[in-house]
Amino acid sequence: MEMPVLRVLRKRVQGLVAPAKAIGVTVPEKSQLLKEFSKDYKKYYFADLFEEEGFQRKKCRICGKGFWTADPDRELCGDSEHEPYSFMKAKPSAVKYGEFWSTFADFFKKRGHSMAERYPVVSRWRQDLYFTIASIQDFQRIENGRVNFEYPYNPLIVPQMCLRFNDVPNVGVTGRHFTSFMMAGQLAFNYPKEGYWRNETIRLNYDFLTKVLKVKKEALTYTEDIWAMGDFSEFGPCIESFANGLELVNSVFTEFEYSSGKVSELKGKVVDVGWGFERLMWYASGAQTAYDPVFANELKYLYDSTGVEPNAELYSRMAGKLAEIDLSEENRRQETELEVARAAGISEREYNEIILPNQALYAIADHARTFLFAISDGALPSNVGGGYNLRILLRRIFDFSERYKLKFDMQHLMEITASDLKSTYGDMAESIPEAAKIIELERSRYSATRAQARRIVGSLLEKSHGTSAIDAKTLNTMYESNGITPEFISAVAAEKGIKIEIPETAYSKILKGDFVEKEKKQKKLDIGTEGIKPTEKLFYSFAEKAEATVVKAENGFVVLDRTPFYAESGGQEADHGRIGGLEVTDVQNIGGVIVHEVKGSPLPSKGSKVHCEVDRERRLRLMAHHTATHLVSAAARAVLGKHAWQEGAKKSATKAHIDIAHYEKLSDRQIKEIESTANGFILHGIKVTMHEMKRKEAEESFGFSIYQGHGMPSGVLRIVEIRDLDGKLIDAEACGGLHLMGRESEIGLIKITGSYRIHDGIDRIEYVAGIAAEDYIKGMEASIGEIAGTFGADAAGITPRIKAKLAELEKYRSHISELETAIASLESERLLAKPGSRIVAKLQYDRQLLRAIATRIADSRKDSVALLFNHQGDVVAVSGSECKDGALDFVGAYASEHSLKFTGGGSRRMAEGRLG
Repeated sequence: MEMPVLRVLRKRVQGLVAPAKAIGVTVPEKSQLLKEFSKDYKKYYFADLFEEEGFQRKKCRICGKGFWTADPDRELCGDSEHEPYSFMKAKPSAVKYGEFWSTFADFFKKRGHSMAERYPVVSRWRQDLYFTIASIQDFQRIENGRVNFEYPYNPLIVPQMCLRFNDVPNVGVTGRHFTSFMMAGQLAFNYPKEGYWRNETIRLNYDFLTKVLKVKKEALTYTEDIWAMGDFSEFGPCIESFANGLELVNSVFTEFEYSSGKVSELKGKVVDVGWGFERLMWYASGAQTAYDPVFANELKYLYDSTGVEPNAELYSRMAGKLAEIDLSEENRRQETELEVARAAGISEREYNEIILPNQALYAIADHARTFLFAISDGALPSNVGGGYNLRILLRRIFDFSERYKLKFDMQHLMEITASDLKSTYGDMAESIPEAAKIIELERSRYSATRAQARRIVGSLLEKSHGTSAIDAKTLNTMYESNGITPEFISAVAAEKGIKIEIPETAYSKILKGDFVEKEKKQKKLDIGTEGIKPTEKLFYSFAEKAEATVVKAENGFVVLDRTPFYAESGGQEADHGRIGGLEVTDVQNIGGVIVHEVKGSPLPSKGSKVHCEVDRERRLRLMAHHTATHLVSAAARAVLGKHAWQEGAKKSATKAHIDIAHYEKLSDRQIKEIESTANGFILHGIKVTMHEMKRKEAEESFGFSIYQGHGMPSGVLRIVEIRDLDGKLIDAEACGGLHLMGRESEIGLIKITGSYRIHDGIDRIEYVAGIAAEDYIKGMEASIGEIAGTFGADAAGITPRIKAKLAELEKYRSHISELETAIASLESERLLAKPGSRIVAKLQYDRQLLRAIATRIADSRKDSVALLFNHQGDVVAVSGSECKDGALDFVGAYASEHSLKFTGGGSRRMAEGRLG
């Protein structure tokens, strides 16, 4: 008989196309599951220790959850939302990060647990997550839509640093929220064959809390709840441990999975205990907030540098009540906190001048640590992906610094953090110089936008007509378009004597989620492959010819039982060639079945034998470009640093490119150095090998740099190694492409042909190698010869002739520039003579000159907007700093009024594009 909880979940997820569609399952769904689990609480929540130690099961008077307590008079489950913190001490104890971890680790080592090293905070091994958000994630591998576990020990503990960005507005305020925190993982796998289950988990929990942390038995509550992955791919009951208003640990018992539209019980169940390490330190210290013991040295430095004086007596009045604040769930932001302050006898002036600056320093210490870990593990601030969240944290630091006039050295702050964490995370200090350089670059970008941002915020506040609230959509637009954070808006408003209420959904709208964007859809082929056995792949043995049997042929597509044709994958284009008398134009892999797109007729019949022959020269070109891609990637990391991850690549027969993460546009010098380094590898000799390795073995041997681009969903990885002739490793990656193995000399030369920034934080490097490099060089020689002939010189003597012509052209360019300046001045004066603040005109100039004229008009008459266009359809609009009409909105309104289509973009200040 199917368990009730499975029936319920089936109903809840019925009709979902894929697990990803279930992301965002709402709380009522989990509440229904909790109700089902609670009906059979002895099966899902009971532990022998509860009976042995005299714990009773009760229902919380406020939230209705079941909980276990040894206090006969207790009515509440212990959640911080229901009761204040009550563990603070008048004289907090000193608790050090490294020493406390040693205490924690020793406890579990003595009880049979082995310690695993932390994984990176950038989750390269998972295709669906940017950052490591839980310790269990270290050991999860996704394959064929299902989560598998790979672990070095069982049971184990791991000091995993995690990054989460869903509580940003709470950081510094509640005393317990962080963007980076250690989830001290206590994990046991594959129960009942291995590991342990609920009884042992709760016994270990109770012993640590009462014997090490010294929690009184009567103060402990064990509260029943549900845990689930965001897409419900895994879920199960969990028991949260509370003491004195603080949640200390969550013990998850992962029993069920949802995959391919079905819910089933896991064959190997997992105990996933996430100890909130910073909260344990906080409880042990008895300090006012978790930030005080965790960032003790950082805060001392910040207090000394900024002049902010912590008022322990004042803060202690409201510290216990901070448990009730959760800005992500309130829609009143600081008003909620102000109510707590008033109830504690703290005036609004004291709150603004003492409490808020102190909270800003708490947030700065947290954000600086998060940033250091992220940079150390290869992330960069940007406007895309996970880097988007890092940039927001930096801008919060800059905004706090500006708002409260805080002077401190970020590099020194990170040095203190690295020193404090050295015994637990020993590799942090080496990334500080790079992190400091990135911070200064981000600060300069921030500073460059401040004046414009103030004007924009000023205009926004005027439009709000003194109202106290700005909606989340506007805040999202302000950050997306101009990098303006909610804190900056509040600061500017405060300067103008306006109190602005920031909605708590602001950051949930601005911040990117934990999940990455979905992969591009696979090419749709007009042939069904259901029920067909996977194709035998002959291309990995470099076969160029083969005899094969036709399995299916229709609509210009052919499926064979075996094939020498490489299917497009990993950015490498497919092999071309011939199948019988048909031309192969594309090859795709659909779930292990290789589909050949062909030209010609008739198609072969099912069961017939065909001769396959690969275009040999095309394959050599592709292999040269793929091997070159690995060398350019390795060279980029050698020149730029370990953050220079491959974020994408394309290998065609004529050229190739690789997308590299870097915090600023690559310079000509860096490009030349990357090219020189890559060719240096070839010059000194390389050896390429390919072999299969178990994923765990590959990760242990080469680290997570094998996942350039994204993780690979396979338990066995195909590792491509490139070493020099002395055996020194140049590059090792999990890769399914074809390479010049045993034919390394055919890579010849790598020539970088161009580089440009495709978006913030990513540079594209284009190059040719092998035969394509020879073609490129021959083409360059021909072009130089043609130019030399035009100038009446040979190739060797062309340089001085070109320099002379360029000097002559520069003179003409100077004269043209002077003429355009004069035209812009005359035309702007003529148009300014017309009445009204909205100036629209059709002029016979190119877009560049239209822009110059419109800018002069808007700068001369600051309350005006100028919209200029020409016969070719080019349009430019520029709005003055005091104009009520934004340029982009004005162009849109004009186009709509005249039934025209505007294609382009812009901002409030300037917009341009085409009208048609």
